[in-house]
Amino acid sequence: MPSPTGSSRWFRANLWLHRWSSLIATPLFLILCISGAILIFHHEIDEALGYVPAAAETARPPRPMSDAVDVVRAAYPDQRIATIAREPEEHPGLLSFFVTPKEDTGFERGKPVYVEEATARLLPGADPADTPTGFLLELHAQWFLGPLGEVIGAVIALLVVISLVSGIVVYAPYVRRIAFGVLRRGRGPRLLQLDLHNFIGAVVLGWLSIVTITGLCLGFGTIALAVWQNTELHSLKDQLDTGRRVDRENPPYAFDRALAAAEAAMPGWQANSIVFPDTDLSTPQHYTVLLYGQQGVRERLFRIALVEADTGRVADIRDLPTYLQAIQVSQPLHFGDYGGVLLKLLWVVCSFLTLFITGNGAWLWWNRRRRKAPEAIVEPAA
Repeated sequence: MPSPTGSSRWFRANLWLHRWSSLIATPLFLILCISGAILIFHHEIDEALGYVPAAAETARPPRPMSDAVDVVRAAYPDQRIATIAREPEEHPGLLSFFVTPKEDTGFERGKPVYVEEATARLLPGADPADTPTGFLLELHAQWFLGPLGEVIGAVIALLVVISLVSGIVVYAPYVRRIAFGVLRRGRGPRLLQLDLHNFIGAVVLGWLSIVTITGLCLGFGTIALAVWQNTELHSLKDQLDTGRRVDRENPPYAFDRALAAAEAAMPGWQANSIVFPDTDLSTPQHYTVLLYGQQGVRERLFRIALVEADTGRVADIRDLPTYLQAIQVSQPLHFGDYGGVLLKLLWVVCSFLTLFITGNGAWLWWNRRRRKAPEAIVEPAA
């Protein structure tokens, strides 16, 4: 059936864009769909396989955080504590430490350590990067190429965005002639597959747009963080430089008191994480405390408070720049981590529907090429 707008340059340009942006992205996008569908339940999978440490059920109150710190320092004498975090959703009843070599300010060579809050007992736990889902996450997010892989992922997401927008333009004329959702049976497999491609594509369009745009944002996550470190954080280091030396491994002002000071300065926000002085995310004289909101979208956003590590004075409180906030919000939305199990199941269903339209779109292109082949090859009997 000839297109009613077949002679339109705008239509033909979008048809060309839809076809080639989709074909270029298809092989890698199929891998992203499969790995992404599994990663939606990454925490549940790791927990079922025994990789996630779990605190024993007890009515005992948490022990002072300093007890857990002493345990970690005794267990890792050649390492320094870089961060401490409470993650009640992923690791209830536990404190999550991140330890790095003493000479490092970055986090590349660090590893996580878990301590039970009620007993200050060190718990065995696998490094998330060494689990099966950790392997898949590195594939999904970085293609095993580090920050360069993230940019490649962003390029794939951009190609998919182009495919979606051009696909809407190509499909629009047919909506006026054929009722939405009608599958033309008995008129050959190509027409049926084309109708399925258009119908399912329209059904998952909203979901696919969300996942693709958030994936595009996440693809620039490392670059955006580096920009923030070299601009705003660097400026803060200069502005707040006290000139006083602070022991980076054992700051004089207690970290738990620094958390309390940050919470007192920001009522309604909860201090869940603290970064020790002299790291890539803190200044040489300050703790960086991450404060999360307690309801709505604030639960996924955090503000930072810089607390002097020798006096406990809250020197400054800052919102992250808009581009980092967009990345913060994108990560849980990308994996459906906003509405519990039902939303995750919806994300999985949409992932497999997207797998289908990606595969059958490639088949439609191949079938069309085959039909255009020389007559002697395609129909030797005739």
